[in-house]
Amino acid sequence: MKRTFTQCFKALKTACMASRHFNVLKTEMQGRWARRRPVLKILPAMLALLMLAPHLMYASSNAVLFQQQPDMVSVKGTVTDDHDGSPLPGVTIMDAQRKTYGITDASGTFFIKVPRGVEIQFSFIGYSMAKQTFTADQDKVDIRLKATANDLNEVVVTALGIKREVKALGYAVTEVKGEQLTDAIASNWTDALSGKVAGLNLVRSNAGPTGSNKIILRGENNLTGDNEALIVVDGVVINNGSGRRTGITGENVYGTGSDNMPADYGSSINDINPEDIESVTVLKGPGAAALYGQRAANGAVIITTKSGNPKKKGVGVTVNSNASVEMINRWPDLQFEYGQGTAGANYYSFGAGPDGASTSATSSAYGPRFDGQMFYQFDPVTQAQSTVRTPWVPYPNKIRQFFNNGKTLTNSVSVDGGSEKTTARFSATNVTNQWIVPNTGYGRNSVAMSVNSKINDKLSISSKINYQNKFSDNLPGSGYGNQSLMYWFIFWQPNADLDWLKNYWKNGKIGRVIEYPYSSFPENPYAISYEFINKSNRNAVTGNIQATYN
Repeated sequence: MKRTFTQCFKALKTACMASRHFNVLKTEMQGRWARRRPVLKILPAMLALLMLAPHLMYASSNAVLFQQQPDMVSVKGTVTDDHDGSPLPGVTIMDAQRKTYGITDASGTFFIKVPRGVEIQFSFIGYSMAKQTFTADQDKVDIRLKATANDLNEVVVTALGIKREVKALGYAVTEVKGEQLTDAIASNWTDALSGKVAGLNLVRSNAGPTGSNKIILRGENNLTGDNEALIVVDGVVINNGSGRRTGITGENVYGTGSDNMPADYGSSINDINPEDIESVTVLKGPGAAALYGQRAANGAVIITTKSGNPKKKGVGVTVNSNASVEMINRWPDLQFEYGQGTAGANYYSFGAGPDGASTSATSSAYGPRFDGQMFYQFDPVTQAQSTVRTPWVPYPNKIRQFFNNGKTLTNSVSVDGGSEKTTARFSATNVTNQWIVPNTGYGRNSVAMSVNSKINDKLSISSKINYQNKFSDNLPGSGYGNQSLMYWFIFWQPNADLDWLKNYWKNGKIGRVIEYPYSSFPENPYAISYEFINKSNRNAVTGNIQATYN
């Protein structure tokens, strides 16, 4: 230990750290060593030494070692923008251990002392980091930082394609990137907005594969007027309502008297190809009305489609294919304890027969309990009462076989590229859908093109055009009536086999009379799917030309 203290004092002298306090301490300690005092009395002196010069030593398992302060060099210079040479104030100067040595002043200059040979980093938001090592004093260092492509602040598109910083807006705004809409493509791409925008409520019609959605922001504002948000595509206001939601005049969602029932052909926003969407900006509240007037009093949904990438040189081709399957994920609970009838009747008869009057005209299913009885029931071959008694049995969940698994296939190809002055993008997309109901589905063809051209340093011209063709050979009717499949679903009888309905024409009257053996309220579901046809074919074109002069 005596040798250890001797090394301590030699190190202190070498570093010019010896002082009157150390001389006193050394004298006291040497005297005590001469008198061989107990070690415990020397410990306070060791602690004092640690407090006076903690940076000069560190503890190991068997000795106390010392290291000298690093050799420092003085560096003076300026940090500038690599593009135009303008000074950069506020640049942080630090080493790899993130120890900060200083920042640049308003004129971009700095004066620091750093360890010799240590790599020093110069970092600034929006610029790539620069690194340099100094081995000697320098007074004219020029550090140049290159700007990166990252924006310094979050920017969104508002009216007429104008980009504004989010923090500069006086109303709430949320942006959804195009990638978030195509991760799992749905029949209606607006479904992807659900859960991504606070205060946004989608009112779904659930009326088929092209069923429309109403976009409501921050709740209903009035009881009698329109509460939907305004839809804007590339600066052009579009009508969110379908051009024709009903097939003929007089259609009614309450159609229990064999009325013609409407089909939901979807809305214009559904026709937009999600593969062509760059971003969706949701402007909430009446503050957005300052941009688009009274029509945006309920907020606005700003859709910006993709353009050519100015950073991509040459021509790039992208091909995407997406396949999705949709299945019914929840079924209502149906009872299979009682068959067709009322009041818990003790017999069943399809039409009047030996057992009594007909009990098959009702849509209720509270007749005889299934208990192995034999009754005169419907014969699907003759479409009349069977000539012999047949077992009184239920057909649990056979009704589910009417529905299919839906399939959607999306194929798209895009070509983009350009030069320093001009960029362009072209895309084509085809969508084919087969829905969960037989003989229903839709198709969509979309073409989009955009061209951006920089005429000179001040004038730029951009143009976009989008074309959509959406068509369907058949869409399901919606509402509460005999042409609605769900109306049949709730009145179907547990004692009937679904297969009995597949021959839906009455014997000898094909093409003229539809056969449905039970209540007169519902209609044969196969006839609804294959004979009650709701066709559609809609074309839409949106586009704009914009000139910007700075």
